[in-house]
Amino acid sequence: MHKNAVRAAAIERRKSLGQQRRQAYSHSIMASLFKFLSAQTIKSQCILMYRSLPLEVATEALLQTQAYNLFAPLTQSDASMQWLNFAPTTGWKKGVFGVLEPQSGSAWHRGNGVTTLLCPLTAFDRQGNRLGMGKGCFDMWLSQHRGDIQQVIGLAFACQEIGHVPIEEHDMPMDVVITEQEVIRVDDSTGCKKE
Repeated sequence: MHKNAVRAAAIERRKSLGQQRRQAYSHSIMASLFKFLSAQTIKSQCILMYRSLPLEVATEALLQTQAYNLFAPLTQSDASMQWLNFAPTTGWKKGVFGVLEPQSGSAWHRGNGVTTLLCPLTAFDRQGNRLGMGKGCFDMWLSQHRGDIQQVIGLAFACQEIGHVPIEEHDMPMDVVITEQEVIRVDDSTGCKKE
């Protein structure tokens, strides 16, 4: 199946959850994320996060934490990205793709410390493959910085899971997917490990 058809079907499933269920599921997903991060032996110091759009897993709970240095993407019209540190006083504006982006802040670099990347998605499979909105921003950036990132975690509703995400050579897989039902660790040898 073509990526656009897969994406459209997954977005419809996500939309059909309704606002109340999306909010409840988002709360559960974020609680699982915090628990997952706090249980790790090597603790993340930095989180590269996204400000969620209305149908995505809501990430606002991260804005309240002081346990991590938080960075959000600033995206250019050519789909290139950089990640800017933000604080409670940071101003936000809608970027080229309609996502809230920080107006200022110091740029993330690998010297900032152990880093986790959170990524939005429209669909995922148990091999860690994700389907985004089709702009390629995350994959393009990650292809250059994958060695500097401890882990890539996708946040999704369970209804976004499909059997196989159509992938291309430049697509970058995730290490973990967290849904309202489970934490899925992608394992190179077996495909996935459920928690």
